[in-house]
Formats: sequence, structure tokens, C-alpha cells
Amino acid sequence: MTNPAGNVCIRCGKVRVIAKTWKEQAGTSTLSCSSFVCPDAACQKIVERQLAKRKEDRETSERERLERIQANRNHTVSRQK
Repeated sequence: MTNPAGNVCIRCGKVRVIAKTWKEQAGTSTLSCSSFVCPDAACQKIVERQLAKRKEDRETSERERLERIQANRNHTVSRQK
């Protein structure tokens, strides 16, 4: 399996390397999956922290959005009574 030329680290720009390869079943198809990492371990740790922070921010934003929607629904229902 080759590394796509466009697969570079988002932080340092080095070409990422394959860390792990596995196969998954999707219905009747077998998919070959690969996990890529930066060859610089320190850089990879920083990238993982950045990605975790982004994920946490997205989850917080989504949770707050759902709370606002629920609050608006509750407010609308109470005004209609």
C-alpha cells in the first residue's frame, strides 16, 4: 500500500507514514483501512492534542445548540398555553 502524495502532516508538512492497516467488513464488501501519523512523534502528539481540542469544541457547540433548541421549544410551548 502506498502513501498518497497529498497526505502530509497538518502541522509540520512532512509526509505521513502508515501506523496501522486493518480490514473491515461493510455489508458484503471488505475494506482495507490505514491509519497515518506524522513521522515526528513529538509533532504527532501535538496534532493529536489539537484534534482532541477541536472535537471537544464541536461537541460542546453541538450540546449548547441542542440546549438552545430545547429551551426555545419549551418557551414556545409555555407561551401557547
